[in-house]
Amino acid sequence: MSSKTPSPPTPGERQGIAVLGGSFNPPHCTHQRLAAAAFSHLPISELRIVPAGTPPHKDLDLAPAAHRLAMCRLAFANRPGIVVDDREVRRSGPSFTVDTLQELTTEAPGRVLFFLIGSDNLRLLPTWRDHHRLLALCTIVTYPRAGHAISANTLRGLDLTPAEREGLLSHVLPGPADAVAASDLRRRWRRGERNLAEIPAAVRSYIEAHALYG
Repeated sequence: MSSKTPSPPTPGERQGIAVLGGSFNPPHCTHQRLAAAAFSHLPISELRIVPAGTPPHKDLDLAPAAHRLAMCRLAFANRPGIVVDDREVRRSGPSFTVDTLQELTTEAPGRVLFFLIGSDNLRLLPTWRDHHRLLALCTIVTYPRAGHAISANTLRGLDLTPAEREGLLSHVLPGPADAVAASDLRRRWRRGERNLAEIPAAVRSYIEAHALYG
């Protein structure tokens, strides 16, 4: 089964909300490109950037949530339609995507939710909390990541219904597979590289000022 690229929406269709979650450790140019692609190809009027508070899968190299939230605000400052949403940072205990989507569904009844996910995470979806309910709450839109194909083979053998598989393969953002990785950017920063073009200038200044990833 081949994937489909969403058609550019007309102004009257723009009623949905897209959600881009993640650790944003740090936010970088790929996140900015994804935001632009979401507005170009999805019927949305709003994009929520949702940095994780305490992810269920702990990362020992994770900057404090308050810093990652602040860096997101810098990376997406003055961008119309984009809201940096701090609900997962404020939430106590482990933070689960399904809870965030349920809250947004309650807050914005009748509006379609789109959740952006990298193709490197597709095979991990069935390990997420209440993944069937998550898939019922939103339309998953995948963006290509280098080395991670978006195909029926990728989903083979996973705990997904036929309808869920079809939905996952039918909503893919166009564009080349992205290879930027935050872990690589952190390693390069520690090696002394300070003029990393993949990190927005305001975010680079923040990292340096607060001695993150030192």
